[in-house]
Amino acid sequence: MNIAVLYPWVLFLLMFCAVPLFTRDAAVVRYSTLSLIPDDRISTLIAISLRLLRCASLALVAIGLSGPYLPEKEIERIGEGAQIVLLLDRSSSMDQPFGGQPFSNPLITRDAEAKGAVARRLLSEFVADRRNDKYAMLVFSTEPIQVLPLTDKTDIIQAAIDAGNIGRGLSETDVGAGIIDAVRVFEGQPYTGSRLVLLVSDGGARLDQVTRVHIADMLQRYRVALYWVYIRSRYSPGISTATTGDQYDDTAPARVLHEYFETLETPYRVFDAEDPRALAAAIAEVNQLQSLPIRYVDITPRKKIANWCYAAGMALIAMLLIVERMEIRRW
Repeated sequence: MNIAVLYPWVLFLLMFCAVPLFTRDAAVVRYSTLSLIPDDRISTLIAISLRLLRCASLALVAIGLSGPYLPEKEIERIGEGAQIVLLLDRSSSMDQPFGGQPFSNPLITRDAEAKGAVARRLLSEFVADRRNDKYAMLVFSTEPIQVLPLTDKTDIIQAAIDAGNIGRGLSETDVGAGIIDAVRVFEGQPYTGSRLVLLVSDGGARLDQVTRVHIADMLQRYRVALYWVYIRSRYSPGISTATTGDQYDDTAPARVLHEYFETLETPYRVFDAEDPRALAAAIAEVNQLQSLPIRYVDITPRKKIANWCYAAGMALIAMLLIVERMEIRRW
């Protein structure tokens, strides 16, 4: 068992713990002559034991003051899950209601739940159901921002998802930069199981050829699958809606982006969600798809043991007080 201390200099106090071995007992029983007192080995043993108890109690208090703790440990575990990067769109369009919801009066849309709020709620449930996964999270609009590195701590993941509910998003959406930064999360990470970038977005983007090649290269290099939960905006066509003519790229940028993703050599799936129910079904299908064996290292936090030292020291002091009350002071 490895034990470390926060304040090593306090351990110099241990040299004073031997003082009780060289002191005389304060209590003296007067007797006419020592020659009449028989030799009592039990009393001698008790006296030595009491001195050792005094030394031990002082040593425990000194060790407790030094701040002892058990260091953190790395434990390799094998479970069923994946390494998932949540890539959440934070553009202003995500603050609007779903496109597939019918509204007879446009003013009613003010009270409707925003797409981003529904997405965060469902992602929170998704994480709660998959406790063996490791998660990272990024949000993006004009620029991607890493909210959380890869971790398996459920409370931290839920807090990161809730934190995305603050403020309103910007108007621009740079999907390409978001995907690139999401894949970069796996740089330097050992490949221990299934890897997935879960893109939750309502818009497409025009990616230049350099960005397309970069995305395809990184997904293949780090062996990452891409799942896109497409949340349709109001008056926008579905991801599978066919369009023809010169306005193809202008009227359906999400469709163009989807067709590019289909050319990737790495696994890709798209889920078309036009209302909260469809989004919930898409998240549920993702939950069923990515459940493969995964090996990961779990780090247990350090444990303070100073309180145990104090408790043991107080127990020894209590024993000494009890013995002192039982001591015979006169014949």
